[in-house]
Formats: sequence, C-alpha cells, structure tokens
Amino acid sequence: MKGRTGVIILVVLVIVLVGLGLWVLGIVPMKKTVKELVEKPVKVEVSPEELRKKAQETALSLSNWLEKKEKLDKMLVYHKGRRDPFVIPVKTKEKSLPVQPPKLVLKGIAWDKTEPLALINGQVVKEGNTIGGARILKIDFDRVVVRYRSRKFVFKLIE
Repeated sequence: MKGRTGVIILVVLVIVLVGLGLWVLGIVPMKKTVKELVEKPVKVEVSPEELRKKAQETALSLSNWLEKKEKLDKMLVYHKGRRDPFVIPVKTKEKSLPVQPPKLVLKGIAWDKTEPLALINGQVVKEGNTIGGARILKIDFDRVVVRYRSRKFVFKLIE
C-alpha cells in the first residue's frame, strides 16, 4: 500500500514538473490577458457608405427573420384548449374597470380600545365582520378600513 501511494505521488510530481518546464520554455503558451489585448489597439477605418450598407443589411436580415417568424406562427396550429409547451404564458391584467367597493354608508362609530363598533348601512358591525361582500379590517375613531376583492378602502366618518 505504501509503495503504491509513493509511486502515484511520484508520477503526479513528474507530470507537474514537466508541465512547468514546458511553460517556462514557452512551448505551452499562456492565455493573453485583457490588459494585453487593450494595450494593442486595432484601428479599422470604415467609410460612412460601408456603415450605411452594413446597417441596411442588418435591418433587412432582421425584417426577413420577422417575416419568417410570422409565417411559422401562422403554420403552427394547436388544438383548442391545449397550450404550446414552448411558449411561457404571460399573465396579462384584464382591462376592466377598477374595483369599486359596495355601497356602504358610514353613519357612526362607537370607538372603544377593546371592541370598536361602526354603524354601516343601518347595521352595527365590528372588526372581522362582513357587510355587502366587504370585510371590516379596522375601525378607528374617525374612519373604517374595509377589504373588498383584495383591495383596501377607507370610509371616513367626516369627509
């Protein structure tokens, strides 16, 4: 076991020394660093006509690619109800009217630190109750905060 380990260490050491010797002699080239590349600037003179021509070629190739993509999109037809496995669905917000709270009329507040009460639409409610689909979140001495369809609304006693 000891002899085998010694042989392995010796072989690895020889390989490292041979590689180091080749590197010192320049047989194995080093990678150029970014600093060396920056120190040797390359100057290329391009006329405005050549730039314009290259820009037109690029624009033409882009428009050709877009046309090919549109044709492919028209050719690919998926069964109704199935989704394309190669397209990530994008969640879009529905273009609808903003959420409006139900018609709630705040008539009064009986404020107490332990259990505040509010008179809304002729009903006495406390925090946590639901009225007209809106949950009462907080009752302060001059306002009531409700949540309706995941949006918060504030009703003030004195506007």
